[in-house]
Amino acid sequence: MMAKRRMFIGAITLLTLWLRAVAHDSPSHVIHSLTHRMETEGASARLLTARAYEHRSLGDLNAAIVDFTEALKLKPHYSAALLGNAETLLSEGRWSEAEAVARQGVDTHSDVARQAPYQALLGKIHAGQHRWPEAREAWHAALRSPTPEVDWFLGEAESAGRLSGPAAQVRALAEAVKRNPSIVLRRAWIRALIDAGELEPASREIENSLTETRWRSTWLLMRARIHEQRGELAKQRADATEALTEIRSRMNPDRPDPYLVAEAGNALALLGEQDEARAYLQQARGLGVPEALLSVRN
Repeated sequence: MMAKRRMFIGAITLLTLWLRAVAHDSPSHVIHSLTHRMETEGASARLLTARAYEHRSLGDLNAAIVDFTEALKLKPHYSAALLGNAETLLSEGRWSEAEAVARQGVDTHSDVARQAPYQALLGKIHAGQHRWPEAREAWHAALRSPTPEVDWFLGEAESAGRLSGPAAQVRALAEAVKRNPSIVLRRAWIRALIDAGELEPASREIENSLTETRWRSTWLLMRARIHEQRGELAKQRADATEALTEIRSRMNPDRPDPYLVAEAGNALALLGEQDEARAYLQQARGLGVPEALLSVRN
């Protein structure tokens, strides 16, 4: 997410940071300041887009969409507004509208780097509707960017798995790790190995990591999944319980880390607490955790 913010929304970020500095860092105060500026100076695409992002930060998605739409009336090819509008429409589950805006973003730019965030959005839109061939095509297009984001690799790998099975997902993630040695991608690759039944190589990776890391929950949950596949229920529950204890000690309820929320859901699923697990996993989805990382019980 940060790469496309740097690419498209630098001016918006600077403006809102300045307004927050003078308005005590409150989104509602920033909205008031932006509204006052537009009342005195006139509306502009930049100010409307800045206010739309503040509405979105408060969860007022309808108000955000209105402001993004008005911004695009003033400046039809304004990238920050196109991207924000497509993302917000996607969050609302307005698939066809989100797709139309994302395609407009692709058509607005001629180079693959600037098209890539919109292609990634198309990947999310298609995946959300289980249109897996189209999703994979969009992820492939996004990954032609010279600076692809980790989430794009995860999306492409999920599409590969949905189309061709766990072994295809393993291959896709192995290639992703070669291109970007991110710990997130490495962990996803190990999870895919487990899903594919390749338990021995996955176990070796996990045991090596457990000896090298301070925070163990991610690796404990993966080891618990191996125990689950081997029918070792007591070991499965022991690892999941230890992981959940660590996760809860690290979690800030006021500002929950999305990936800790996902791990809590995965731990509870391994402990058989399915209703509570589903609530955590749904919260993690809402916080933007890629579906490929919610792989214990969806």
